[in-house]
Amino acid sequence: MSDDPFLASLRAWAQDTPAVVALVLCGSSAALARRDRWSDHDFLVVTVDGAAEAFRRDLSWLPDATRIGLWFQDTAHGLKALYDDGLLVELAVFDRSEFADCALGDYAVVVDADGVQEQAAAIHARSARSSPVDPDLELGTFLTSVYIGTGRARRGERISAGLHLRAWAVGHLLRLASDLVPEDHRGPLDVLDPARRVEQVDPAFADDLDRALAHPVDDVGPLLLDVADRLCARHWPAYPAHQIAFVRGLLTTH
Repeated sequence: MSDDPFLASLRAWAQDTPAVVALVLCGSSAALARRDRWSDHDFLVVTVDGAAEAFRRDLSWLPDATRIGLWFQDTAHGLKALYDDGLLVELAVFDRSEFADCALGDYAVVVDADGVQEQAAAIHARSARSSPVDPDLELGTFLTSVYIGTGRARRGERISAGLHLRAWAVGHLLRLASDLVPEDHRGPLDVLDPARRVEQVDPAFADDLDRALAHPVDDVGPLLLDVADRLCARHWPAYPAHQIAFVRGLLTTH
């Protein structure tokens, strides 16, 4: 962390601010080897009870705050700030009592004045278990999203079709993929976002999906069925292939 001036300044501020209990780096801010020019900075600030809202209302405490061109609060605890050099900062500020309700993927506790490290480890473990994947449910929801989206495209509702196919259907397919990949290959995946680093975990699936999504929306549905069929055939020996075939048949005949 010492090589990153933003994080070094942030850590010094946290250590010198009495109301701050902990600073928890997240994502590539915690795993600096993964950073590149497109990486943002993600972190959580934990304060004494009653102090968090003041830090959420005024971001002048951030390093080089005068260079922030845009900032806003997007959740009860979370904010985004965009700097004039293109650095995006995604942060959340929690009271000590609120911290237990957060979720953590990759993280590093770099300031800890109140035993946050142990609690963060428990939160990380809970976050990994909090969204168990039901393969049959994910496949079924994926298939119905493909069917609906393709129908919308053929009706001329291309924007709605795009949401169903490129967002909702793909989201369920990614959750299915994250569950089907063998456990000893899942390391790079983000426990909070199954779309992150798929290319490192299953390059064949990632390339297959990317090629399908590059087509016009009218063609995406059937291509997604092909992607799902190949994914399941590789990783899910007993997958219900007849369901994919059923939806493919409907798209062909209707």
